[in-house]
Amino acid sequence: MKKHRGRYIPETFFLVLLILFVSTLHSQAASFSKKAPEPKIRFSGNNLVISWKKRSDLTGYEVYRCSEKGKNRKLVKTTSARKATIKNLKAGKTYYYQVRGYRRKNNKTKYTKYSKVLKVQVYRKSTLKELLLTALQPVGSTMYVWGGGWNEADTGAGTEARTIGVSRQWKAFFEKQNSGYNYLNTKYQIHNGLDCSGYIGWCIYNIMETKNGKTGYVMLAQQMAQNFAMRGWGTYTSAGKVRDYHAGDIMSTSSGHVWMVVGKCNDGSVVLVHASPPGVQLAGTPTPGGKTESKAVELARKYMKKYYPEWYGKFPNCAKGYSYLTDYSQMSWDVSGNVVMSDPDHYRNKAAGQILKDLFRKSS
Repeated sequence: MKKHRGRYIPETFFLVLLILFVSTLHSQAASFSKKAPEPKIRFSGNNLVISWKKRSDLTGYEVYRCSEKGKNRKLVKTTSARKATIKNLKAGKTYYYQVRGYRRKNNKTKYTKYSKVLKVQVYRKSTLKELLLTALQPVGSTMYVWGGGWNEADTGAGTEARTIGVSRQWKAFFEKQNSGYNYLNTKYQIHNGLDCSGYIGWCIYNIMETKNGKTGYVMLAQQMAQNFAMRGWGTYTSAGKVRDYHAGDIMSTSSGHVWMVVGKCNDGSVVLVHASPPGVQLAGTPTPGGKTESKAVELARKYMKKYYPEWYGKFPNCAKGYSYLTDYSQMSWDVSGNVVMSDPDHYRNKAAGQILKDLFRKSS
């Protein structure tokens, strides 16, 4: 007997309550729900992993490849686990998947609803060195054109930003310009050059894709760092919290500019590459202490003068303002090789001067 507030309650009463409680839990676990699983996707090396929360009312799960709208389903995996691995996906292709659960009992099978359609875009693998070599291709021969790289509707990537290689028209337009070039007079001449987001979008397309005309990567400059991080390509750090810079980092500001890090110097200044009036070029930031004649500016000036003399003769300014170190959010690439980027050349551990020397080695 147990005493409770001066009254005796039989122990068998607690036993009955326990049995009822366990019975209720068992009944709830056994009840079947047609609610669809909620799968998530990630890449592990070259393999796609689709996972979901395991449910006690289900015996197993089926993974289907389907069309974009969830039709023409083809069963590719059946498992009782909480995940399925899909191998041999081809780079540059887009796949669609759905998952449903089932319960098999007394020779009868019940199915849940199909999950939402999962869009899986398989990107080509690249390296930080390849990214920066690609970014250098339009340098010193491409003017800044407001809207350059965008489509005519100004809603996304235009033809040039969805094409492998540089446009001949960019250099032809550059050669007609002099030191008095004013980008305000060439707005929306979209085939003649690139703006900042058009340039970064072109760079990303040229390392991710192998064919012309696919969906591009041009968007508002302020969205780029966060958008690329949300694709799983790397980690996002908001403006004001950036503490370091790495080769290939994508830097976006809310005021509408985006650029790419080449490398950091030992004085804390940063060498960058971007499309900013007058055009696509290497540039350098001040030091964190505000010194304008920084190592980064010195390096940018050196390489622009040596390797792009025609450009440098017209546009010798290679210095950028202090806001480049304070007002930008950052996307740093995942270089594990498990997503889209790796770093076999160890650029993340090299100073800007070492990186530039390596990038221009063949040109020396």
